[in-house]
Amino acid sequence: MALFNESLVQEITALVGRRYNELGTALGAQPVEGVSSQAGEATPLQRDLRLLIAVANGEHMRTNAMVRRVELALNRLMDLLLGNVLQSRAILPDSFWQTDIGVVVSRARWWISSDDLITISNAAALAFGENTQASRMRIARAMDNGLLDWVPDPSVSNPHHNRRVLRAQVERMRDLSRLPDSE
Repeated sequence: MALFNESLVQEITALVGRRYNELGTALGAQPVEGVSSQAGEATPLQRDLRLLIAVANGEHMRTNAMVRRVELALNRLMDLLLGNVLQSRAILPDSFWQTDIGVVVSRARWWISSDDLITISNAAALAFGENTQASRMRIARAMDNGLLDWVPDPSVSNPHHNRRVLRAQVERMRDLSRLPDSE
């Protein structure tokens, strides 16, 4: 039996629909009832959610084309969930990862990038040439400030040791010298 199902698609669609109505009301538009789609077809959001849920449930084999499809769907979902009118980065609270959609996002990210996710210690060594307490704290601050995206490692139960970051982001930030200095 699948861990996630259509009810999660409906729940997230309803949440986004409510936010859509809140924004529309603020702009003076009339609220809409339910999710509108053309001739009973799924909305793009629903298609993306169903794909991500299928990945989280282990229903897809990894191919280059499928990885690209899932990555695009994940990026669209996260842009929708975290986007704001000021175009600034939103920081996910730790509690997000305990929700159903957080688990789906985490599993999809691991499915896409499992070989590219590294520990804070590895990130510190990569960014600063050494794995010291100060270097790890700088990486942790970059994560807390939203400069580095992170996902929990489902194989590590301790929440203080299960954060993983994308190697490419650490390398890019190292090259740009954008990691925060110690305070």
